[in-house]
Amino acid sequence: MNLEKSRSVEYKKCAALLSLLVELDADAEDKIYRCFQNMGVDNFFLHLESLELDLSQETSEKLKSLKTIIEIFGEERGQA
Repeated sequence: MNLEKSRSVEYKKCAALLSLLVELDADAEDKIYRCFQNMGVDNFFLHLESLELDLSQETSEKLKSLKTIIEIFGEERGQA
């Protein structure tokens, strides 16, 4: 399996897990998956507030909360 195909599979898994975690509908999951493909997971969360994903306010807030948690754990590990 080539690198691009492998990344696509992993991005799909990440989007599916994120969908379960924050209760996304299939459309929102697909939008996030496409963002992962275009910019990667790290950049997705880094630029979350500036992305125009047309998600519900509740979903946007859940994603922002998750971003904050990721940042906190990154700081604790000295990675932020």
